[in-house]
Amino acid sequence: MSELYYLMRKNDKVTVVRIDEMGQINRSLAHSVRYDIAPLANRYKDTWLKEWWVDRAIPSSRNNIRKLLLDAGVESRSIFLTKNLGLSLTDYYWIKPMDSDLKWEDVNLFDNAFENDTMDGFTRDSFDAKELSYSPNSSLQGDIEKTWAIRKGERYLIKGNNSFLSSESINEALASEIHKRQGYDNYTHYELVKIKGKSYDYGCVCKAFTSQKYELIPAWDIYSYKKKSSSESVLQHILNVCESFGMDVESFKRDLDYEIMVDFILSGYDRHLNNFGVIRDADTLELIRMAPIYDSGGALFANKPMPMKLKDLLDLKTNSFAGNEEKLVKLVDDYAVVDLDKLPPVSFVKKLYEKDSQIEEKRLASILFAYEKKIDICKNIQKGKDPWRKQYSVSGDSELSVKEEEFDYEPAKGSVN
Repeated sequence: MSELYYLMRKNDKVTVVRIDEMGQINRSLAHSVRYDIAPLANRYKDTWLKEWWVDRAIPSSRNNIRKLLLDAGVESRSIFLTKNLGLSLTDYYWIKPMDSDLKWEDVNLFDNAFENDTMDGFTRDSFDAKELSYSPNSSLQGDIEKTWAIRKGERYLIKGNNSFLSSESINEALASEIHKRQGYDNYTHYELVKIKGKSYDYGCVCKAFTSQKYELIPAWDIYSYKKKSSSESVLQHILNVCESFGMDVESFKRDLDYEIMVDFILSGYDRHLNNFGVIRDADTLELIRMAPIYDSGGALFANKPMPMKLKDLLDLKTNSFAGNEEKLVKLVDDYAVVDLDKLPPVSFVKKLYEKDSQIEEKRLASILFAYEKKIDICKNIQKGKDPWRKQYSVSGDSELSVKEEEFDYEPAKGSVN
């Protein structure tokens, strides 16, 4: 049996949707839509609303999905999402039963307490959250185990790892240290934290950068807002859409240059279109700036085989708006956007990684080698040399040459990690 809901943006009605007993929008309604405040994703498709709702649910690839749904007492991700009114801590969309008098002030997760229903060994002991019937975790994206929690009135995201190692969490802390030393002002600060009952030594925690005033618009939503022309690159398409909304794309591009170069130094492989985005003003709907850098854990070969030789460092595949590091780096306008002299030394990285009691010495040595050599490569890039051509050697290695592969790249939407 299906039920009618208003799709809401705070207290404004966007449209009417019919949601069936499985939690799916089962058909479009002949009803007006306020496109000025509607979600942006897949807007050029007739099925945009159905796809947006499907994508909003917690992904099936979440590594604790069965336990999460079992604890919530629901059969599917979409039912979990519907039960929690589609609420999120990154934007202001939710569904309101048509026979309900609920208001945004009653249900929003920025002001109201909420239930913490995953990783409760951590949240119960360390975070003072009161229970309510709505959970922000039903719309929380990404494969890594994670949860929203409340501490002293502030919203925090706690994240785990994809294995018994603490690598993703350590990478988040390392990226935060890099941004701090660079004096860069637009990043999410992560700290390592113990989470009881886990096989890994450390998870990580960060404070929410969204609020009642500022929301996150993932790059995927911008990319899929309208169809990309064949003459545009993925990056240029995103910049063009942002510019059409009045955004300062020069500032956005500089932030992207910085993010790409830091990711390159960390051998980051997972900067997909849900792992970066822009901040939008809740009232004016103005796109303000690239969102504070977040989700840098997919780096330094976390859960991946270590490179066997230096050449492999120049042939890394990436899940981003280009398919490998060479194509990503060559999108950068200013290679000096990162001050290499201000990067954490190898000794700092070693000390940070040694917090993980389960990492093997050989793997740690390979991680430190990769980090050090990437900095050497960046120094040469800043001097105008191209490491993907037979032009130079790097610290005792032979000439490097990577076969260039030309292909049309269509980015994967990905899921926020």
